[in-house]
Amino acid sequence: MGELFFKGLLVGLIASSPFGAMAVLVIQRTANRNLKSGFYTGLGIAIADTLWAIIAGFSVSFVIDFLREHQMIIQIAGAIVLFSLGIHIFTSHPLKSIKRYKQKGTSPLQCMFSSMLIALSNPLVVLAYIAVFASVNIIFNIHHLWSPTIFSFAFFIGAVTWWFFITNVVNYFRHHFNLRILWWFNKISGVAIMIFVVVSTIIVVVKGSPVI
Repeated sequence: MGELFFKGLLVGLIASSPFGAMAVLVIQRTANRNLKSGFYTGLGIAIADTLWAIIAGFSVSFVIDFLREHQMIIQIAGAIVLFSLGIHIFTSHPLKSIKRYKQKGTSPLQCMFSSMLIALSNPLVVLAYIAVFASVNIIFNIHHLWSPTIFSFAFFIGAVTWWFFITNVVNYFRHHFNLRILWWFNKISGVAIMIFVVVSTIIVVVKGSPVI
């Protein structure tokens, strides 16, 4: 059981570490708002990734069939949401954001649910996790739920640990940012997210969507 927990912890850390659009979102919210907003954003991503991992581990056929049937629609919707998010971040002014969140609070649950929904809009994660699980010889058994429970819990802890680390590092340096730096940070973050979406779309158009 200890080995299984360690595998889950390691896979959770590795799965969360690639720098992509969701990482930019976590960093941007931490820098522009506060530690709580950034961490809850990462928490939402960790929840979504854990759900995808469970689906991949059990190879839930009806879910994967649904994703395969509606893959293009889900990908388009996710791309639109992410690109819109990039535009919103690009055009946002840090001073207005600071005033707004001081008046209304940071709304951590809203940060969590919004990032969770965005992360769930990428069905290709299932394909990636199936490949990863195969490489580490992880196969869930519906008749033996103790092992997948331990692995999924460890996976979630690994993912949360990663976002906790990232948000705390960014929050430490956030106190050294002035409004001009935050303004440029928003511009760079927004452009980065839009670039991620455009590049991903070009890859899909040229090579086609990977088969789930």
